[in-house]
Amino acid sequence: MRLHNKLIGGTAIFVLLSGGANAAYASVQSVTTEKTISTSVEQVEQSKSISSKATVANIVDITNLRKGPGLNFEIVAKAKAGESYPIVGFKGEWYQLSLKSGGTAYVANWVVKTDVIDSSQPVSNGEQKPDIIEENIDNQVKKTIVNIVDNTNLRKGPGLEYEIVAKVKAGEWFPLVESSGDWYQVSLQGGGIAYVAKWVVETSVISEGDSKVYIYHTHNRESWKNVARDTKGTSFDDREWNITLVGKQLAQQLYKKGIPSFVEETDFASKLSEQKLGYSQSYAESRKAVNKAIQSNPSLSYFFDIHRDADIPRDKTTVTVDGKTYARIMFVIGDGNPAYKENKKLAEALHAMLNKKYPGISRGVLLKSSHQGNGEYNQSVSNGSLLLEFGGINNTLQENLQSAEAFADVFAEYYKSIK
Repeated sequence: MRLHNKLIGGTAIFVLLSGGANAAYASVQSVTTEKTISTSVEQVEQSKSISSKATVANIVDITNLRKGPGLNFEIVAKAKAGESYPIVGFKGEWYQLSLKSGGTAYVANWVVKTDVIDSSQPVSNGEQKPDIIEENIDNQVKKTIVNIVDNTNLRKGPGLEYEIVAKVKAGEWFPLVESSGDWYQVSLQGGGIAYVAKWVVETSVISEGDSKVYIYHTHNRESWKNVARDTKGTSFDDREWNITLVGKQLAQQLYKKGIPSFVEETDFASKLSEQKLGYSQSYAESRKAVNKAIQSNPSLSYFFDIHRDADIPRDKTTVTVDGKTYARIMFVIGDGNPAYKENKKLAEALHAMLNKKYPGISRGVLLKSSHQGNGEYNQSVSNGSLLLEFGGINNTLQENLQSAEAFADVFAEYYKSIK
């Protein structure tokens, strides 16, 4: 099944990796859940008028409905798990619901799940609505995706007794295939299917046709001095606390801004080892994953290969903006790509936008030939292909996560400006 992007009405829950501000081991902190409502009241009203589609709140636990958007407001009714109510607006972290008896009430968004339903059919409170797998609105194919909201297991079948086939983290998402009781069957990026419990996910609807971002890490185990557990010579690597966490943060932040992205999960270091290939073959190995992604997702336009730089002095790879410390970002463009000037043009545009909004966060654009490295860096796949160096080994994960958020902020502005 092909992955798609562009969120429409409803909400999505995003879980962001976060940490403290201090430089020593600030990187490995708790996971913070942040709920973000992705529609405005105007968008909700618009979504009602498109093919009679409306967003509903499905109650997932017994809870109170209140007169206003806050715990200090009077309780007007109690809702039971499984009941559904049309959403007519929101304020802060509260949904305004339409009651069957007339009038409205508010419910906290953390005790509900949202769904998109056909509003021409009556909403019967107490009866859960079927999941939308695929529909066609305005000649665009819309599909439902499953958003992981807590670290969990994917299983071989719809139950806890089935074998675990993969572990997934908050922020990842998968196309929904079908619903099976309290479990969703989802399509895996590498092929095949698996099951996930409904109580650790949210669903949202995406549509085909817009560009989206593919994030990968050719040197996926690159880590930092303060957390790396695999150190040999000048190498600082780690199987768990590594640059892939920065890519996930970038994807999650882009997702919040309406640009659904997905992160390549392949452990390229392991692939090289299994095939007894040298480190110099890393880009050839990651190119296989890039090609596979393009075949299954032809709407992809942007390909970001996220790295961290080597043992560069910390004062060269770190900047403080408005009291917050960031790992500086450098764009690397290989002139072995015949169309490298187009990639360079994109890098220069983002470099300028970054430094305008976050002064000094970009180290600039570095042009490299085949005599200085790979020379191509898989950038021939698209004019939107970039290699990004986030900080160096002397930075912390937290500084890199903050830079990923800043980059997402600026890229979202660029992305919307050219649409």
